[in-house]
Amino acid sequence: MIYRLFWFATIAALAVVTVFAQLDRKARFAPALAPIVPAAFSGFAAEQRARIALVVQDGATAEAEARALVEKRPIAAEHLAKLSLAAAMNDHGDTSVAALEAASVRGWREPIAQYASARAALVEGAHDIAAQRVSALLATGKMNEPALDVAARLITTPEGQEAFARRLAAFGRWQANALSPLSQKADPADLAATLALALDQGANLDCSHLRRVTETIEKSEGEEVATALREQCDAR
Repeated sequence: MIYRLFWFATIAALAVVTVFAQLDRKARFAPALAPIVPAAFSGFAAEQRARIALVVQDGATAEAEARALVEKRPIAAEHLAKLSLAAAMNDHGDTSVAALEAASVRGWREPIAQYASARAALVEGAHDIAAQRVSALLATGKMNEPALDVAARLITTPEGQEAFARRLAAFGRWQANALSPLSQKADPADLAATLALALDQGANLDCSHLRRVTETIEKSEGEEVATALREQCDAR
């Protein structure tokens, strides 16, 4: 009798675990399910609860859920980024900065961390780091508008132009899609100077995306750079 009761209790416990585990997985795509998943079974559900709390500006809940996420998966950059935002919402500056730094190191594809790092580097005059973070954002295709805004500010100084030119000249595929929209945000003279430096360093830019850029630069009296771009394309 005792054995049978133990057996039924075990089966019931396994059933409960299975149900909550399935609910947690479903919460990834159905946020409405997140509140009913207990903390002990929360993975995706906790992530959704943290995201919802951030949106509604519930700092206490957001930070608690983000901390739980980081405790379970301390390597995930996206969880650290959420903790950084939540901590900042609660004026926990030290925690926010530490989480953001860890997120930017562990996950170059995490857009929030990269954007914040790019802005901070720009303010501190760390042009190479800012250029690195901006190019990482543009490579992922996420947060393009904010990233382009930072890039436009970056190339307003000679040091920033040199740093961004090195990124343009390096191997990558993001450059082709970034230059045209950047030409609509950056000062044409700044962009012309940056592209001139990139060409000097052997940048091999995609001609199919350069027509608007070339026209913009030419209007800013950057005829020499525009001519160099055209010659590079004509030589292919």
